[in-house]
Amino acid sequence: MSLLSPIPDYEAFARMQNELKSTHEEIVAGVIPILENLMLQHIPKEADILDLGCGSGKLVQQLHLKGYQMTGLDASKELLRYARINAPKSKFILNDIRQFELLPTFDAVLSHLVLLFILTPEELTSVFRNVYAALRDNGLLVFTIPITDWFHEISPPIFDHVNVNDECALIEIFHYKPEERIWEIKVTGFELMENMWKRSDTTWFRKDFFLSDVQLGLEKAGFKEISYYKLKDFGSDDNSMACFVCRKKAI
Repeated sequence: MSLLSPIPDYEAFARMQNELKSTHEEIVAGVIPILENLMLQHIPKEADILDLGCGSGKLVQQLHLKGYQMTGLDASKELLRYARINAPKSKFILNDIRQFELLPTFDAVLSHLVLLFILTPEELTSVFRNVYAALRDNGLLVFTIPITDWFHEISPPIFDHVNVNDECALIEIFHYKPEERIWEIKVTGFELMENMWKRSDTTWFRKDFFLSDVQLGLEKAGFKEISYYKLKDFGSDDNSMACFVCRKKAI
């Protein structure tokens, strides 16, 4: 029996995630400039990059169009089905980011808005160890994660996100549990299938970590060269999100 914490089950929500979240335009405008600044200018042209928690593959495709050799890894079979449609010339791996094992063949690993679904410091450290093993010497890890130290003064205890188009809708109601530093997210989705609306419901959990927890996990994994930035300094409206840049130094 697995002792790992639960992660979001996207299977019933894959279509909604693909159609309603992270459009190509949003990625080009909001994510690519950050990666250009913090990662892409520091790695070779046509570098091998692993997108950890790649979802439906839209970021993978945008980086492929820039000439990078892309691989995406995700635990959702359905999201990877969409990823192979969105980024047909890239590689994809079905696996849990806390458990994968890959040879050191990547110049960079990135993970955007994924590690917030890791619920314990131990599992976060496991992710970092897996990444460290998959990086070539001098390879970069770049990831975003919410930081408790920056969080409580700016976030309401309850809020919601609603995304809708003509054929599907995704409603997420967030409730913060300060004693656990965990968001409980009640999720309801609707999708039009054969002229009938299908409803799906689930609960997801996301966590914020103290800055020291993240740094300690990276150090335990072997990273020595660690920097971090506030994502708001790159134009984001999320004041709680950090972007870490870590290098695997050659031995």
